[in-house]
This record gives sequence, C-alpha cells and structure tokens, in this order.
Amino acid sequence: MKLLLLACCVLISSISFAETDTTAAPEKEVQSAAPVVSTSGHPSIDNETRKYFLRPGDMIRIWVYGEEEMSMSLKISKRGVINFPFIGLVQLSGQTTDAIEQDIETRLKDGFVLSPMVSVTMEEFRKFYLLGEVENPNGYEYEPQLTVEQAIAMAGGFTDRADESDINIRPSGQKEMIKNVEMTDPVYPGDVVIVEKSFF
Repeated sequence: MKLLLLACCVLISSISFAETDTTAAPEKEVQSAAPVVSTSGHPSIDNETRKYFLRPGDMIRIWVYGEEEMSMSLKISKRGVINFPFIGLVQLSGQTTDAIEQDIETRLKDGFVLSPMVSVTMEEFRKFYLLGEVENPNGYEYEPQLTVEQAIAMAGGFTDRADESDINIRPSGQKEMIKNVEMTDPVYPGDVVIVEKSFF
C-alpha cells in the first residue's frame, strides 16, 4: 500500500513538472518572434535593405530585351504611373526598380511576350534643395551617398552669416524637420537642407 501511494505521488509530481515546462516554452517563442521595426523614417529609403523608392521627378530607363517599342527613358510624373505598351498602367512612384521589373515581366508573360527580360535602371535622381545661408541656394542633382557636408560644398559653402551648428533637413514629402543635423548625416533626393543664420 505504501509503495502504491509513493508511486502515485511521483506520477503526480512528474505531470505537474511537465505542465509547467510546456507553458514556459511558448513565452520564449513569442519573444524570439518579435518583429524588427525599421528606424529610418525617411520615405525614400528602406533602412534594412537600403532600397530606394522612386518618386516623381526621378528619371528611369525601362529596357525590354528584343522589344524596341517597349524600351524607353522617362521622368516620373506627379501621377506616378505610365501607360505601358500592351499591359496598360504601371505604378512607378513608391516602387523600387526591382519591383517594377517583376511587375512588367509578370504581366508581359500573360500572352504578350514569351520569356520577357526586363531591366529598370536609374538614369537621374530628382533634385535635393539647399536654402538659407549658403552661397548659391538652389536645387541640385542628387548623387548617391551624399552627405550634408558635400551638399553644402555643391552650393558654394557657407555664407559669412551662417550658423554652422544650426542645419536642418526637411525630408522629401514631409512637413516635420530633422533638427541640428551633423555634417556627416545623409541627404536624399527631394530633401530640403536649410542652413540657419547666426545672430552673433
């Protein structure tokens, strides 16, 4: 009888331990599955992939191998779409060049072109703008990996009245400004860089 009671106690303890262990496991899975959030905040750049999203004013080249009438260079309009031969409207603004390639290829395969090969490349980025206390405030053609320092140099440098520690950027398409940026911070197409005036 004592042996039977002892066996029952051991069995109950092992079942309780097993239940506790299985309820702890899902918590670890939930924590490891937490989504990774991009911290970029810039509408033109994906912070994780560094892919560039096209906007009106960018110029691209669409090339379809062996199909001259479908190959073209164009500047993206404010509408952000084009009427492409055979397949109709293609969304450009807000897309990457890779996404546009895949879209056109997929739709051309649907009875129009056998095994289409499509290439979409950047020809010219839209301008960025420099305002305030620089020698030549204006819009300038964007160059990849541009920094604030390089952008100011393109505008002829600071004026004598410039506050070199008070430089702000209004990202493309946004109302809020990034305050007091560093000279090494990036500038992107469509951005407005503003150099404030010194009061001393």
